[in-house]
Amino acid sequence: MDSSAFVRYLTDHAPILFLTLGRDGSIFRMNRYAARFLGGESAFRYFQDILVNFNDSFDMAEAVDSEDALLLSIASTDGDLQSFYFHFLTQDDCPGTDVLAFGHTDAEDFSLMQGEIVNLNQQLSNMTRDLQKKNAKLEMAMEQVRQLQGIIPICMHCHKIRNDQEIWEQLEAYLYEHTDAQLSHGICPDCMEKYYTED
Repeated sequence: MDSSAFVRYLTDHAPILFLTLGRDGSIFRMNRYAARFLGGESAFRYFQDILVNFNDSFDMAEAVDSEDALLLSIASTDGDLQSFYFHFLTQDDCPGTDVLAFGHTDAEDFSLMQGEIVNLNQQLSNMTRDLQKKNAKLEMAMEQVRQLQGIIPICMHCHKIRNDQEIWEQLEAYLYEHTDAQLSHGICPDCMEKYYTED
C-alpha cells in the first residue's frame, strides 16, 4: 500500500487511537479518533498523563521494547473509562517522530481495521493499474502526434510524400504507415466533372 494513503487512512478514518510520541512520551500528534476520544487539548501532553491506572509506573522504553500489546485504561473527554490494547513502534527513519502508538479496544476492532486497510490497498492497486493503462494510451497518442508534426515534403503535382529515406511514396501509404487512419476512396465533384463527363 502507498505509505501516504495508509497514513491518511490512520489519520482520518481508522477507528483506533493513533498517536505520534517522543521517546519521553510527549504527544506530538493524534488522529481524529484520538482527538474525539481524548480531546484536542491532549496534544502536547505526556502519554503517561492520559493513563488512568498506570501513569506513575508507565515506562516508554519498556513499552517500545515489548512485543506484546499493553492493556491500558484511558478516560475519555466525557469521563468514561475505556481500556485499549496498545502497540508501540519506533520510527527511526523519520526524524522528529520517534514512536508511533496504536490503541484498539479489542482484536475484533483491529481485524476490522486490517480489513479496511486491505480494501483500501485493493482500491489503490486498481486505480494505479487504470492510471497506467491511461498513461500508456496517452503516450501512444503523443507519439502519433510527434510523427505528424513538422513540415511534410509533398509533391505539388502528384501529391507523393518524401519519407525519411528520401523515397517518394503515395500519400495513402504514408498515412497508413504513420497514423491509425483508415482510408477509403471516392471521387470529388471536380474530378467527376473533369474525368467522367462526356463531351
